[in-house]
Amino acid sequence: MTDACFAIAVRLDIRSAARIGEDAPLASARFVVKQNIDVDGVVSSNGHPTWAATHGPAPIAAPAVDRLLAAGAHLVGKAHMDEMAYSLLGANAHYGAPLNPAAPDRHPGGSSSGSAVAVAAGLADFALGTDTAGSCRAPASFCGVYGFRPSHGAVSSNGVIPLAQSLDTIGWFARDVDMLARVGAVLLPEDLCDGPFERVVALEEAFAQSDAETNEAARPAREALARMYSVGEARLGEDFWSQSLHCFRNLQAFEAWSAQGAWIERAAPRFGPGVAERFALAAKVTASEKAEADAFRRAARMRVDEILPPNAVLVVPTTPFVSPLLTESEEELDRKRYLMFRTFLFASFFGLPQISIPLPRAPGAPPLGISLIGPRWSDRRLIEAARGLAARLAERA
Repeated sequence: MTDACFAIAVRLDIRSAARIGEDAPLASARFVVKQNIDVDGVVSSNGHPTWAATHGPAPIAAPAVDRLLAAGAHLVGKAHMDEMAYSLLGANAHYGAPLNPAAPDRHPGGSSSGSAVAVAAGLADFALGTDTAGSCRAPASFCGVYGFRPSHGAVSSNGVIPLAQSLDTIGWFARDVDMLARVGAVLLPEDLCDGPFERVVALEEAFAQSDAETNEAARPAREALARMYSVGEARLGEDFWSQSLHCFRNLQAFEAWSAQGAWIERAAPRFGPGVAERFALAAKVTASEKAEADAFRRAARMRVDEILPPNAVLVVPTTPFVSPLLTESEEELDRKRYLMFRTFLFASFFGLPQISIPLPRAPGAPPLGISLIGPRWSDRRLIEAARGLAARLAERA
């Protein structure tokens, strides 16, 4: 297995000890897992050398890993990631950045950078990542693969190093929707509601902040969705977005410091640009600010339920632009991180499933994705909706 893209940090060769037939759901499918997901006997580095040096090998694997092995999958490695899972672009000041095989001059996206790159480069058939604020969805869009964030709590996060526990999920990547669905059949619970979706609702404010290239690339998908479902639009207003972003950031920061602050004070790790500033701010978020964020989220869920009933899906661009160039300044990258929150915040803050679907692009054009967001506990139906959209896009192509 040649890894010219620097996607895999630790090579592994692990299969289930049980005798598994060729008819197993994931028989012989190769997969990798992000460096913050435990594998029995392997150190989970969390994307940081000081973390790796101060933690021993995992005593047991994460339940999600065990379930995939029991379904016949073959674990071939642990994948690089952004340090501490606290970024969106794929850069790591200590280990470098995996090479985006679809756009080598651009960032691969993070924090599940290596997982997405391993799939895009053909080093694995699927990969586990984690997603707190877009960490599966950004690299899926930037690397041109499918990326899925399940409903919060649908897949056990045991055996995952936490960043913000009320937002963290295990997610996964695949090059095609069939493999994505096969993994979902192993990991996901049954949906709460039966029957297909009937309505698609465009979150217009997410499209309004996207650049012209993104909106033009998304147009065929939106036209296909209009032929598949009845169509509606939703606008939430700038007050909603500004308050949501403020509360989301405080909630994520408070939980991140609660999870990692004691270790940071004890181990005094050196952080790279951006991550150091985020943890410094996280240390200052108060319990009252966290309580304010919790209260806002509880109240705002009623608004979410109004625009996203059980028979509807939201459509948004996965990212509002193609992946940033590796040469862009830190100031420009920070600006783009901020812009991405509007396409990621909705599912993250309210615990909803979201799937990023690669958009057809001209040869040589950087990848882009479009996303469907479903009501909570509609994960399997959402994957089937993505399958239908992918088929329409393939027919058109």
